[in-house]
Amino acid sequence: MPQFSGIIPPVVTPLTRPDQLDGDAVRRIVEHLLTGGVKGLFVLGTTGEGPSLTYQIRYEMVEVACEAAAGRVPVLVGVTDTSLAESLLLAEHAAASGAAAIVAAAPYYFATSQNAVADWFRQLADSSPLPLMLYNMPGCVEIHLALDTVVELSGHPNIVGVKDSSGDLDYFRQLCGAFSDNPDFAVFMGPEELIPQAVAAGADGGVCGGGNLLPRTYVDLFEASKRGDESEIRRLRNVVEQVFEHIYRDPAGEMNLIPALKLAMRLRGICSSCIAPPLPPLTPEHTTQVTSELATVLNIAGVESTAAVATA
Repeated sequence: MPQFSGIIPPVVTPLTRPDQLDGDAVRRIVEHLLTGGVKGLFVLGTTGEGPSLTYQIRYEMVEVACEAAAGRVPVLVGVTDTSLAESLLLAEHAAASGAAAIVAAAPYYFATSQNAVADWFRQLADSSPLPLMLYNMPGCVEIHLALDTVVELSGHPNIVGVKDSSGDLDYFRQLCGAFSDNPDFAVFMGPEELIPQAVAAGADGGVCGGGNLLPRTYVDLFEASKRGDESEIRRLRNVVEQVFEHIYRDPAGEMNLIPALKLAMRLRGICSSCIAPPLPPLTPEHTTQVTSELATVLNIAGVESTAAVATA
């Protein structure tokens, strides 16, 4: 079974329009991330707008990302869906493309119980050709994976870890404690601002959306947290705080993370800022803020600013 650790960013899905993938930009993003030292790629996650994409784009994204990674780091593929059959079809495609694992949040839409969710994950793991990482994302799917459910599922031979995006540090610490003696089951933190606390709790890695823009910053923050280098942690946490203040949050303090992140990446010449519905576009005020403040954020991060490119 593969073992995962370190910073594995949730890769943005570059689009030329909402129903068309930009394959060249996928390759640029992969090289940008690998140059930044990431330990893996997670495609079709929340930051990758997975559930909003056509199935054709999802399959193409998996193919191009795996081809671009070329075995240099593992590729994890989000297969979250309301249909178990569709999740399995995508898992099979991921395996054929060379991915290392799949990641799935609980199926959404119908209200269900922890027992039913656990059974769904067992069925997925039973039939998947790739190992499965659980994804606790209650803010999006409105189902929280109880600690007992994760512990129970960890006994399945094809379930290898959990990514927690609940933002609940007490719960995360319980997860780490439950698997502290199990090196074969990885525990990953989702919210990037909590990486130092997560590492202190025993996290194996982090899935940081901001790593798309500043991969080296998040890799260095994880490593500094592992070393216990408090001065470096403070410096890098300040960079993360600047990302939140000047990019993710609009002038009124409201979060619009993915469109803002894509705009910042467009301004760095990496991909377009096109998003898939139903994500709302940035307000003019938020666009102006990101455009005017990005150079400051890059400077604080120690990254040379690049000129904007003429992409949508």
